[in-house]
Amino acid sequence: MSRIHQVHRDGVRLVVEDHHPERQDLPTVLLAHATGFCRQVWAPVLERVEGVARVVTLDQRGHGDSDKPKEGYEFEQFGFDLVGVIEALDLRELTAVGHSKGGAAVARMASIVPERLRSVILLDPVLIPAEVGPATDRSNAMAEAARRRRRHWSSREEMLESWSRREPFVRWEPAALRAYVEGGTRECAEGGVELKCPGEIEAMVYEGGGRSGSLGWLETIEIDTLLVSGAESLTLPPELAHHAAAQLRRGRLIVLEGVGHFIPMEHPEAVATLICEAIEVLPGPA
Repeated sequence: MSRIHQVHRDGVRLVVEDHHPERQDLPTVLLAHATGFCRQVWAPVLERVEGVARVVTLDQRGHGDSDKPKEGYEFEQFGFDLVGVIEALDLRELTAVGHSKGGAAVARMASIVPERLRSVILLDPVLIPAEVGPATDRSNAMAEAARRRRRHWSSREEMLESWSRREPFVRWEPAALRAYVEGGTRECAEGGVELKCPGEIEAMVYEGGGRSGSLGWLETIEIDTLLVSGAESLTLPPELAHHAAAQLRRGRLIVLEGVGHFIPMEHPEAVATLICEAIEVLPGPA
């Protein structure tokens, strides 16, 4: 059983899903998704921590069912949004898990309200050195690609069939891709389905990330931090991963072999195990 909350921060309505809110006896875990995705993409991880954690997921601004303002997509804003969510739900002793841009947002949140957190897990976060400048070449290229991205399909089944044969989705657990297709699209009045996160918003997030200086946030985190890198990731390659881990006051680095950037979708079992270790419980059934 889950409960949907509407959390408002800085004039933006955020859709938050509280899974098993009645289980106040369980450790609480917050999951923050990557750019372009939605709260449902965590479904395979949720299944594996069923019964051992109360899990809170959300559609970040511009994504899923949350509001889509015309501006405000700097990484820091996503961190402030997470602060607003945990304060609105009065979450404490929280383990916060963020993937990619969601990882950067969790890092920013952890530097603001460490008193509400037990630990954080950063899954291949986007970490930009402050000295890079206004934007990185990679973020600009990704922004351009996002603006060209196809948004409309005749059906979710067509979309699923198309994406299941393409990178990076061929590496995903099928349940993760189906959850994204179902949760990340809406039906159109003229027929078919379209992405809930428009390419223009995705592009603005990439551009905001390029000027975020998010790497510097790591040294401000005062609680236990687990940095997780995919060995085959281009987002957090080995040299950057080890440099980032050295910035952490109370942290360690784990590198997952045979995994790329999309860790929660490619290897949800490993993510669930890391969560269970962080909250010191046994993992649930797969």
